[in-house]
Amino acid sequence: MQLRPIHLILCAAMTFALASAQEAKKAPAPKSAGAKAAPKKAAPRPAPAAKGLSLKDGDRFIFIGDSITHQCLYTQYVEDFFFTRYPDKNIAFRNAGVSGDKAQDALDRFDDDIAAFKPTIATVLLGMNDGSYRDFDAATFKTYADGMTKLCDRLDAIHCKVILMSPTMFDHQAFEQMVAAHPERGKNKQPENYNGVLAYYGKWVQETARKRGYMFVDLYGPLNEITTQQRKADKDFTLIADAIHPGPDGQLIMAYELLKQTGELGGVLGTGIRNDHGKWMPMAPAIVKDVTGDPGKNASYTVLQKTLPWVVPADADAGFKLARAGHTGTQESHIVVGLDAGRYDLLLNGTLVGTWDERGIAVHAEIEENPASPTHALALRIAELNKRRNAEAINPVRGLYGQRKGRLRAAREKNDMAGFQQWVETDLKPKEAELLQKAAAIEAEIRKLSVLPPVKVEVRPAAPKPAAARPAAKKAA
Repeated sequence: MQLRPIHLILCAAMTFALASAQEAKKAPAPKSAGAKAAPKKAAPRPAPAAKGLSLKDGDRFIFIGDSITHQCLYTQYVEDFFFTRYPDKNIAFRNAGVSGDKAQDALDRFDDDIAAFKPTIATVLLGMNDGSYRDFDAATFKTYADGMTKLCDRLDAIHCKVILMSPTMFDHQAFEQMVAAHPERGKNKQPENYNGVLAYYGKWVQETARKRGYMFVDLYGPLNEITTQQRKADKDFTLIADAIHPGPDGQLIMAYELLKQTGELGGVLGTGIRNDHGKWMPMAPAIVKDVTGDPGKNASYTVLQKTLPWVVPADADAGFKLARAGHTGTQESHIVVGLDAGRYDLLLNGTLVGTWDERGIAVHAEIEENPASPTHALALRIAELNKRRNAEAINPVRGLYGQRKGRLRAAREKNDMAGFQQWVETDLKPKEAELLQKAAAIEAEIRKLSVLPPVKVEVRPAAPKPAAARPAAKKAA
C-alpha cells in the first residue's frame, strides 16, 4: 500500500478537527435536569429612517439656482407647503437664483448671497445655462462639473445639508414653434439634442449626490414624462412655452417632486368619529373633542387640526391637478363611521362643504381642494400673501444680485474691484435690507394665519332634493 505524505495527513486531521469544533458550536448544549432554556434574544431591528427632511425650528432653507429659481415660482410653492405644514417651526427661506447663472456664477456670489444667510439646508438647481444651448461638448461639461464640485465643497464647509436637483427639461417642440413665430428668440442658440445633454448632466448630478451622501431630486424625468403623456391627447401641450423656463404649472410639478422625493408629502387630517355600540366615540381622542349627537343619525365635534392643506395660487391649478398633489400630497379627510343609510351634509365652522352617503363619509370625506372648506380658504390666503411677498420683495432682491453679476464682470475687466465693493456696500446691501424687511413684514402676517383655530364639524341628514316639476299637460285641440 502506498503511504500518504505526512503533511497531507496533518492537513486532513486539522480540517476534521476544525469542522468538528464548528459543529459543536452549532449543537445545543445538553440541558441539566430541571434547567430552563435561556430565552431567545430578538434580533435588533434597524432604527426607522427619519421621514422627510427632519426640519427643526430655526432651520434656514436656501434655493440656489439660475433664472428658473429667480422666477420665484417653485420656491414660492415649496414655501407655501412649509408655512402651512409646520406652523410651529420658524423656518427662514432665501431664494438665491440669478437669471443666466452657471455654476461659477453661484461661486462668485457665494459669500454675500449664500454663506451670509447661514443656511442649514440648500437645494441646488444649475445646469440649464451651463451646457451653452448646444450639443454635448466635453470641455463645457468639465467646466460645469468642476464648478458644481467646488460649490458642493463650499456648502460642505459651512455644514449645510445639500439636496442636488437635476436640470429641468428643454422642450424642443416648444422651441421650434416659438422660433417659427419669433425668429429673433432663437438668437445664439443651436440646441440640437439639448434635452439629451441635460439628461447627461442630470445623471452626473445624481451620481455626485450618491457619492457625497446628499439627497437627489429628479426634475427632468417627471417634466418629460408628463409632457409626453399629455401630448397623446393634445399635440401642442407644453409646460415650458419658451422651451427653457417652466411656467407656473411646470414649476408646481417641480415643487411637488422636490417635496415628494424628499419624503415631505403626506396627509394633514384623516380622522373623525365612529358609532361604537350606540355611542359616538372619537377615533383620535387627542385631537377630536366635544363629541355630541344622536348615534347613527347626526353628530357634531371639534377637531384640533394642527396643519392646513397645501394650497397654491390659481395660476398653478392645472399643474396641481396633473401632479394629483391634493390627494397624494396633502389629503384632508373627515370620517364618520356608523351612520344610518342616507345622505349627509358635512359642515365646517357652519359652512357646507359637501354631501356624502353613509358609505362615502365612512371611508373619507376628502376636502383639501374644496374652495368651500374654511381650511382651504385660509391656506389660499397664505399662498396669496406669499405670492405678494415674492413679487414685491424677493424677486426684486434677485434683480439686485443680477446687477451684481454684471458689475462684478465689468469690475474684473477694468480692474476696479474697489469700485465694485463700494457699490455693494452703499447700494446693493441697503436696498436688499429694505426689501427683506418688507418680506419679513408680510411673512409675519403669514405666520399669524398659519396657526389654525379649532374646527367645528357637523354632520346632519341632507335636505331632500325638491322634486322636479312636471311639464304641464297639453290641452287637446
